This record gives sequence, structure tokens and C-alpha cells, in this order.
Amino acid sequence: MKSLLIIIIGLFASWHFTDLSSDSSLYSVLAPLGVFIFLISLGIWLVLKAGFGRRDDGGVGYHGNDGGFGGDGSCD
Repeated sequence: MKSLLIIIIGLFASWHFTDLSSDSSLYSVLAPLGVFIFLISLGIWLVLKAGFGRRDDGGVGYHGNDGGFGGDGSCD
């Protein structure tokens, strides 16, 4: 949960300091780059916490109980 807080604070700070028409490279280049990086980090964090792509036992696949040959077809 601490990592989410760091990502949110970094995203907010980068967004706050973004000024694309500024003469300073800090505000016109680095801050938008920070927004991009923190948005990607937030997306990765959400995917890892939500468990997308994780397999359940309810899916179809090899369960290792009968070696894949014969049997009654149950996946106990």
C-alpha cells in the first residue's frame, strides 16, 4: 500500500509542475515524463494487485491427477 501512496504523490507532483509551454526543461520535459512514468507504474500496480492473468483452479488445464490419459474426466 505504501507503493501506491508513492505513485499517487509522484503522479500528483508531476502533474502539478507540468507546463508544456515553459522555457525551463524541468517543467516542459521532465515533469511530463514523470507523469508518463507514474501512470505506467500505476497501471502495472493495478494489474499486479487485481491479479489479471492469474490462473484459477476453475480453468481448463492439466491438473496432474491422472497423467492426462484415461480417467473419468474429473479434476479433483
